[in-house]
Amino acid sequence: MTAASCFRSQNPGIGTVVLGAYDLRRRERRSRQTFSISGMSENGYNPQQNLNDLLLLQLDREANLTSSVAILPLSPPNTRVEAGTRCQVAGWGTQRSGGRLSRFPRVVNVTVTPEDQCRPNNLCTGVLTRRGGVCQVRAPRGGGTGPER
Repeated sequence: MTAASCFRSQNPGIGTVVLGAYDLRRRERRSRQTFSISGMSENGYNPQQNLNDLLLLQLDREANLTSSVAILPLSPPNTRVEAGTRCQVAGWGTQRSGGRLSRFPRVVNVTVTPEDQCRPNNLCTGVLTRRGGVCQVRAPRGGGTGPER
């Protein structure tokens, strides 16, 4: 699962998915698993209004669960996340628009915003410290990846 806005093309052949990696510049043969994308399922993503910004990627084969690759449990459907809830977003995103991917995973703390400051049926978050965001993570390097929201 990723943000649809991070994937500029509907062509699954242009991307890869890497699991179990920490340093994108090292091979990490024991923990790293690389996959081709065999299919994508978007949920009516609207880039003009930035609605339904979610994309499910189908991998070309099953991942091997290890100490470095685990399943992240998701909340049940229609679960309400209250305003003020603190979450973490993690990944190898760019540190600035159009920049290179980070070498190491970065983690940024975000806070769920009130419904009246968000589009209907969306979960909106803000970075209260203004040090980063979901697309450009500027927080200091973490010791590993935290859970995605």
